Parts: sequence; structure tokens; C-alpha cells
Amino acid sequence: MRIARLGSRPATIVVALSWEAVPLARHLGLHRHGVHNGVTRYRGRGDRVLLLQGGMGQRGVARVLSCLDEPSLLLSAGFCGGIEPGLGLGEVVVTSQVLRNLESFPADPFLLETATHALKTIGLPFHVGTILTVDEVVTPGEGARGAADRQILAVDMESAYLAEAARRQGVPFLGIRLVSDTPAEPWATEGRLFLEPDGRLKPASLAASLLRHPSWLPPMLRLAFRLRRATRQLAHGIDALLKELEA
Repeated sequence: MRIARLGSRPATIVVALSWEAVPLARHLGLHRHGVHNGVTRYRGRGDRVLLLQGGMGQRGVARVLSCLDEPSLLLSAGFCGGIEPGLGLGEVVVTSQVLRNLESFPADPFLLETATHALKTIGLPFHVGTILTVDEVVTPGEGARGAADRQILAVDMESAYLAEAARRQGVPFLGIRLVSDTPAEPWATEGRLFLEPDGRLKPASLAASLLRHPSWLPPMLRLAFRLRRATRQLAHGIDALLKELEA
């Protein structure tokens, strides 16, 4: 399906969490448009772009799909866990396909071509490859062991469910993700200590962990700064893709 330009149906970007949605909305020039059934909506660019934040995993995607208008395309955005050793923190991954169990969901060829052209044009480094969708929070090291023979770049918890919905509706799909942790980062092996199974933060567990390991705080603050800056880059890349589709 070739998309000549964005028309009356909005290009829809889906993220899981507020710390993904807020910076993306700000840098894309979108404005908060209320909350419905647990889904926060952001609109802008003449209502041609819609950003939906519904939570992590299959349940989060189900909430998004329950209130989804007819989109012109679906973008799965936000963070992912890097698996490929060559991936660094804050780098962009563009999906050529998404896997879940034995199912494969290829990206829309035209969207993939347009995105890679747009990212090259603005000089934003990126990787193209396969993302594996998992049903619970795993460290990149665990993901790497589980994906050793499938040439998987990264893992997330939403993209396959969005890709499956896009296939059912005949809507072009693409994933554009930002690497938030890697096996080389010390927090990858400790992160699940203060995360719920669906990825929500457990403040009490985080506070207890920092009390036990106060030396973690400075690196975690540096990590937060790097990810904030990288999210701006991700928004820059998505903006370039949207402009290509609008041209």
C-alpha cells in the first residue's frame, strides 16, 4: 500500500508510557487532548497526527485499539531493549519485521523505504532489523539468549500486537524504537527489581534499591539525561518521516 501523503485520516503513533509520550509530543508539536479509557491522546499538525499512550504490553495495546480511529498508518514508537552487540544506548532501530513466538509481521515496504530515506537525509544514525515482542519485562541479556539464532536487534512489548492489528485493518505499519538499555549497561540486569511485570515503575522498590546501592544514583541520572536527549533525536526522525509523507 503506497501512501502519497497524509490526508484526512491521522498518522497514528503509539507509545506505552508517559515518559515516552510527553517528550515526543512536545518535539512533534502535539497537544494533549484528554484521556479516554486509560489512553492519553495528543493531537496536532492540523489533526493529521495522533499520538496515543496506553500502557505497556498486550493490555496497553488493547486499550489503544479499543479507541483507535481509522488511521492512515500505525507507528510503534518508544523504548526497546538492545540485543545486538553493535547497538548502543540511545540508538534508533527501524523494524524490517516484528516477531512474536512463531509469527512474523513485516514492516510496510514503502514506509520502511521512506523512513530510511528520511533518516539518512537528516543524518540520524539508525539500524534496520528485527524486533522481538515479549510478554514480560526481560533484560537484554535474557533476550539475547532467547533470540540467539534469529538475528534479532532488540526486544519490546507492543510492536507485534500493533503490527497484527494493522494487518487486520489493512493499515501500513512500521516500528521506530529507541534503545534504552543494553547488556553492557549495568542497569539492564537490575531494572526488573523495580518494575512491575507490565513495565510500570515500583517507587518503593526503586527507593529501597537506591538505599542499598547509593552509588547507582549518579549513573542512573546520567542515563536519564542521555535518554532524554535521545528521545529528541527519535522525535526528529519521526518528524522527518512525517514530512516526507506530507510532501
